Amino acid sequence: MKESEKNQYSIDRRTFLSGAGVLAAAGIVGTVAGCSPQAAGSGTESGSDDANTDVTSSGISSGGVAADSTLPWLPAEPQIADVDIEEEVDVDVVVCGLGTAGVAAFRSAAEEGARVAAFEKADSPQARSGEYAVVNGDMMKEWGRDGLDPDYITEHEMDEMAYLAKRAILSRWAKNNAPVFDWWLNVKPGIYIASDSFSEIPESERDLYISPTYLPLPEAYHWQEERHPSIPASLRVEPENKVLLDKNMEFVAGQYNDAIPYYGHFVEKLIMDGGRCVGCYVRNAASGAYKKVVARKGVVLSCGEYSSNLDILNYYCPEVAENGVPNLWINFDVEGNPTNTGDGLKMGAWIGAAIQQHHAPMIHWMGANKGNTADQGTSGLDIQASVSGIMGTSPFIQLNKFGKRYMNEDVPGQQIENQLEMQPDRTTWMIWDSKWAEQVPFFPASHGNICYVMGEKPASNNPDGALTRKELDDAVAGGSCFKADSLEELLQALGGGIDVDEALKSIERYSALARSGYDEDFGKKASRMFPLENPPYYGASGGVSPLLVCLGGLESDEECRVYNNEREVIPGLYAAGNIQGNRYAVQYPIAFKGLSHSLCMYYGYVAGKNAVNGV
Repeated sequence: MKESEKNQYSIDRRTFLSGAGVLAAAGIVGTVAGCSPQAAGSGTESGSDDANTDVTSSGISSGGVAADSTLPWLPAEPQIADVDIEEEVDVDVVVCGLGTAGVAAFRSAAEEGARVAAFEKADSPQARSGEYAVVNGDMMKEWGRDGLDPDYITEHEMDEMAYLAKRAILSRWAKNNAPVFDWWLNVKPGIYIASDSFSEIPESERDLYISPTYLPLPEAYHWQEERHPSIPASLRVEPENKVLLDKNMEFVAGQYNDAIPYYGHFVEKLIMDGGRCVGCYVRNAASGAYKKVVARKGVVLSCGEYSSNLDILNYYCPEVAENGVPNLWINFDVEGNPTNTGDGLKMGAWIGAAIQQHHAPMIHWMGANKGNTADQGTSGLDIQASVSGIMGTSPFIQLNKFGKRYMNEDVPGQQIENQLEMQPDRTTWMIWDSKWAEQVPFFPASHGNICYVMGEKPASNNPDGALTRKELDDAVAGGSCFKADSLEELLQALGGGIDVDEALKSIERYSALARSGYDEDFGKKASRMFPLENPPYYGASGGVSPLLVCLGGLESDEECRVYNNEREVIPGLYAAGNIQGNRYAVQYPIAFKGLSHSLCMYYGYVAGKNAVNGV
């Protein structure tokens, strides 16, 4: 920073104390703290503490960071000697991590004619689930779901995240993602696209196909009139996203000889030269030695998030541990460790890259059945089964331990989780009656809700939000929910310490409000309130949902460029996927199922092209 710029932001001790005295007189002085802690040794190759020298006479750095601040989770930067190098790799672009974003970046860079190397510490590309949000475009037009306003979508998502994300990142995605998704699919020409959510899929097409979510919408659901709309712009890649990633990698292998993936390789350190990122050091798990990778044009970080690194997680999101939230992660590297360990944050911090504020843990509620929780860092396979309750996030009455209703249940899963985390024992009880099949068609077509009742589901497709009576009976038989002829008997069966007498009063109150047509306690929509008066009764207890990912990355922009602590672009360095900061803040917005995959895919595409072309 130039001296003239530094002085512009400087504050001398007299001015500082004078201002503090005024505030103290008003009784509003607390603790003066920096906004964005700086890495110990950031900006130096060696990790020396000498890096924090840009300090004014007040003891406050020009970036608003206390002079002695450090990142307590950040280990020492690895020192790699020439003797440790087994091979030097010279390319145009290097891609660090092969998840959805990394595969998209690898392919888009190769298509620009670049020589590309990609490094992944697992034994294949990494993926989970298969949902994507797609705004407008030809596919959505075929389903009658085009014509969405990108500005409405952008503003809705920004508002849900307290307007702390970067609007330009969301806006560019909303306006341009549909043709990029078509590009993503063209590795399988003529890919089968289901006509709706309930159609059978020809056996010959089941290896990879596309199915819309919630098509057709329930007759009673009009998303434009909802307080918390679930916008119909989502689809599923079936049978899973991993198949599509593998197809993209096969496509690149068949078309571009200068694009080479390396599996079982750990990117551990970035190489800087004159303020520019020019490559990285990569550990080969098989040999234990390093590759020195020189990238003439750009380095794309696409190495994921950090929720299995508890030091980082507890620093940025301590509420996750405080609320006993388990970690759901199923991807492991070739050494048997989780793949989401914050590698990109560490490497970025060592070179002075800025880390975004207001990280967003994705903990949207998925179900009503409370099973055994697990410690942070487990694979979470048992957790997934225990929280995916039979009624999901459906807006039936929910009661806390004291038998009290505590929220408007007609809100999305993230908002349900937020309210649940404030309840005693972080436990909830959901209750419904025998008329459920008449009631759920009035529920929202949104993430986790039941809104369709079916006699039998299609054998080859699994429509979102659909439930059969047999599935409910099987849940009762399996003990994941309970059934009784009276409310008293049901509440006793549910157990867990709920106050039965108060619960009965709350149910009586709720039923009276439902009959009156106005929820004066919590303002729930009248068409989604039903008196509990038709035995038999059903119920399930539920706890906090697992953490899926923790979204907080390096400060970036809509070109995928990475910024340093002075918010200047770091030349040669790009970020895509969950390491790309500023896409989310505070919480993950779930108006669009599959927003995460879609942003990863889209900005992987952007990062790969920009790295080649020097944007």
